[in-house]
Amino acid sequence: MSPPFGAEQNGGSRDAGRSDLASWRPCIDSRAYLGAFGTDVVIQCFGVVQGILIARLLGPVGRGEYAAVVLWPSVFAAIGILGTNIALARAAAKTDQGSAITRTAISFALITSAVTGVLCYFCLPYLLLGMERHLLSLSKVFVPFVALNHLALNLLAIDQGTGNFRRFNLTRLALYPVYVAFLVVMLVRDIRQVKWAVIGLLSANLAVVLVRLLWAARDLIPWRGLHCSAEMVRDSIRFGLVGAILPLYLQADKAVLLWLLGTKDLGLYMVALSASAAMGSVTSAAGIVSFTVATQAGQGQGFETLARTFRISALLWLVGGGILAIAMPLLLPLVYGEEFAPAVNPARLLIIGSAFAGLADLLDQTLRGQGRAVISLEGRVAGLAVVVALGYILSREWGIIGMCLAFVAGRLVCLSVFVYCAIRHYGRSIGVIRAFVINWSDVGEVLSHIGIGWGASE
Repeated sequence: MSPPFGAEQNGGSRDAGRSDLASWRPCIDSRAYLGAFGTDVVIQCFGVVQGILIARLLGPVGRGEYAAVVLWPSVFAAIGILGTNIALARAAAKTDQGSAITRTAISFALITSAVTGVLCYFCLPYLLLGMERHLLSLSKVFVPFVALNHLALNLLAIDQGTGNFRRFNLTRLALYPVYVAFLVVMLVRDIRQVKWAVIGLLSANLAVVLVRLLWAARDLIPWRGLHCSAEMVRDSIRFGLVGAILPLYLQADKAVLLWLLGTKDLGLYMVALSASAAMGSVTSAAGIVSFTVATQAGQGQGFETLARTFRISALLWLVGGGILAIAMPLLLPLVYGEEFAPAVNPARLLIIGSAFAGLADLLDQTLRGQGRAVISLEGRVAGLAVVVALGYILSREWGIIGMCLAFVAGRLVCLSVFVYCAIRHYGRSIGVIRAFVINWSDVGEVLSHIGIGWGASE
């Protein structure tokens, strides 16, 4: 059997040192995009099934309790990683010291997760103040997620940086079938308790980490030192600042809803958000590959590729999102259950916000690959401020609909900042904004890729 992309050949080691990185790196071409997109489609399908199973097992109240339990450990995990995963990905893209970087990734994860886990554990009673006691206990049980998350993200970062997309895709996919299988067992055995859904999620993350550590075993034994450059430390600090904002940006809407409206409304909102993101694989796949392409490209190079990828992604969101909005009144109650019918209109609104969020993430990944961490910070801070301010005001008056409007506004503000910063970074004038506007050639390209072509009707 041939080794995976990027693996050592003929018994050699990357640590032996090669000046020509192209000698062991895979060529990044359309197959990388298609592989990432295909994996994201599969993940999206599993995510939909997972969301359906959780919703049907737990109901609106239980779904909200589940979200409340995993909320703060997830936030702490994202902040506490301190940008080390991005720094590792950039370092892996620029060096052939693969084994040493793998050992460094694990060392960093153990350090950051230990500190973060302790802080999370002792902060939970204050963050979940006023919640039912069993939710606090369950959230403490979920704290080990921090260590598992840091290990998984750091190791995935190495695969992304080196362009080893086959292993990258397999690793990030592994979580979902394991967790869905656990939920199916719960359904068959009629287990409808939040604690088992939480334990299942923790177990699925553990399974992914164990598999990825087995893949990395030959890089760990013997333990022959680490790879930690001054540039990596600087990258970690810069991206750590962004990492402190990103989880708050992603979770602020849920925290505000939990504090103001309670677990039932949070459960409805989570289902609406999940349903609205069905097209998310379009931009997430493009962003994954764009990061590596931007990292390996020269500084300020690749604007045309970025703009074209942005336009194609926006077009796919426009068409797919429109179809999804029309079908939502039928699909959401059918899929998640009639008790979630009040989430239909919120889900329709959130499709717009999810499209803005996906396009912003595409730009963010590209700019990160170019080493522009502060740009990401600017966009997220602006979006976070809008979500918190409008969310607090509008959700008190209009409930979930108010938070959905705040979500859309916050994501639009963030996207606008990223578009402006991308144009500025690549040295283009603001008049080149039209480079991000969909044109007929983009429509023709999409049609040709799905086998229709312009001459199909002739």
